[in-house]
Amino acid sequence: MTSIHHKGKQASKESTVQEFPSSSKDIRNVENNMVGRDDQRKRLVEDLTRSYSGESKVIPIVGMGGIGKTTLANEVYNHESILRRFDVRAWATVSQQHSRKEILLGLLQSTIKMDVTVNTRGGSELADMLQKSLKRKRYLIVLDDIRSCEVWDGVRQCFTTEDNAGSRILLTTRDNKVARDAGTENLSMQLNFMDQDESWSLFKSAAFSNEALSSEFETIGKKIAEKCHGLPLTIVVFAGLLKSKRAIEDWRSVAKDVTSFITNDPDKQCSHVLGWSYNHLTSDLKACLLHFGIFREDKEIPVKNLMRSLMAEGFLKLENDLEGEAEKCLQELVDRCLVLVCKKSLDGTKIRSCKVHDLIYDLCMRKIQRENIFIMNDIVVDYSDSESRYLSMQKMHPFKCVTGDRIEYRQYVLYRDLLTLVHRQLGDRDNNDLLKRTLSIFCPHFSNVPPTLKSDLIHFKLLKSLGLER
Repeated sequence: MTSIHHKGKQASKESTVQEFPSSSKDIRNVENNMVGRDDQRKRLVEDLTRSYSGESKVIPIVGMGGIGKTTLANEVYNHESILRRFDVRAWATVSQQHSRKEILLGLLQSTIKMDVTVNTRGGSELADMLQKSLKRKRYLIVLDDIRSCEVWDGVRQCFTTEDNAGSRILLTTRDNKVARDAGTENLSMQLNFMDQDESWSLFKSAAFSNEALSSEFETIGKKIAEKCHGLPLTIVVFAGLLKSKRAIEDWRSVAKDVTSFITNDPDKQCSHVLGWSYNHLTSDLKACLLHFGIFREDKEIPVKNLMRSLMAEGFLKLENDLEGEAEKCLQELVDRCLVLVCKKSLDGTKIRSCKVHDLIYDLCMRKIQRENIFIMNDIVVDYSDSESRYLSMQKMHPFKCVTGDRIEYRQYVLYRDLLTLVHRQLGDRDNNDLLKRTLSIFCPHFSNVPPTLKSDLIHFKLLKSLGLER
C-alpha cells in the first residue's frame, strides 16, 4: 500500500509513537454505527411502535448535512423492536437527481419480488403496484434525504391508508419546511450537534476502536473532537485520518489544522474538512474516491463494478494483483471514514457494496468539474468547440448525443455510452510527470463516437475504450 502523504513535520525518532489496531481483517465502518444519541434513538423507536389512532403517521428527522440523520434512521430501521412490529419495511434514498419512478422502484425492491419487466413500467403503474403491495399491511417506509416539499408531494399519494393501522413513514430532511408540511404534529425530531462527551466517544471509536491509549494522544484527540463542534461527519473524517498516523507529531499537526477550519458556518466548516481530508490522500486514493462520481448519487454500488473501473484506469501499482490493490484502496477509504460499507460477505471479510455520503459525493463532483477529469452517465453531455474541448455536466437534463457540430436529444438508448471522458491521472505534488492527459471512454459501441470527437483523440497520451454494460 502506498504510504500516506503527510502534511506538516515528519515525526522524529524521539517522538511518541503508539500502535493502533489494524482493521484489515475487520471491515467496520464507524459512521454506519450510531455512537451516542441514545435518548433520540429510544424516543424514535417508541414513536414508531406506539399505537396511534387514524391514518399512517409521518415522522421527520431534521438536521444539517453530516449531522447523522441517515445513521440514526438506519439504526432504528434495523432495531429488533421494529423488525417485530412491521409486516413490511422499505427504504428509498432520494438523490438530488431523483425521479419519482426511481423512488418507487427503490421501495418496490423491498415489497415485491422484482423482475426485469418492472423497470419498464411507468410511474402510475409503479405507484399502483406499491399501493397493492402495502394494502392491509403494517408498513414502515423510510424516505432518506427529502430536500423539498415538491418531492414529498410527488410520492405521498402512493402510500395507502386503507387498513394500515400502525403504519409509519420516516423522513430525513435538511429542510424544516418539509418537516412541518409532511410531519405529524409533535412527532418531528430535530437532530442537534453532539455534546463533548458524545463527540469524544465517536472520535475514540473511529480513531482507535476504543483501545487504551497514552494520555498525550488522548489529550490531543479530545481537543480535536471538541473543535469539530459536534458534527459527526467531520469527527469521523478527522478520526479516520489519524487512525493511520501513529506519531504524536502527526496528531499535533492535525490539531493545528483543525483550528484553521473553525467558522460560525457549520456547512462551510464541514466542506473545508472534507477538502482537507481529500488533499491528504495519495494519488491512487484520490483517483479511487473520485470514481464514486461515475455512479449515481446515493446509490449502493456493487464492489465488483467499482473494482472493474479501478483496474481499468491504470493507476494501480501492482499489475500482477490489480484486484488486491483495488481492494486495499477501497479498504483504506473505508478506514478513513470516506466510504460507507453497505453489505459484506457472509464471513464479514469482504465488502460487497458501498457508497459515499452525499456531502463527499458533492466534493467528488466539484473536483471532477474543476479538473475536467470525467463527466458522466445519463445527465447532460455538452461538447463545445472551445479551446479546451471537454465534456461538462449540467444536472437535470436529458442525455444528449454528441453528433459533431450539433447536439441531438435522444432517449436513454445511449445511456452510459459516453460515461467517462477526459480522465486526467492525479499525481502527488512531487510527481508532476504523472499529470499526463489521458482519456477513458466507457463506450459499448465505439463506432458511435462522432468523427469530430475521434479526431481529438490523437492529442491524448493514453486512450482506453471499455465496454461496460452497467
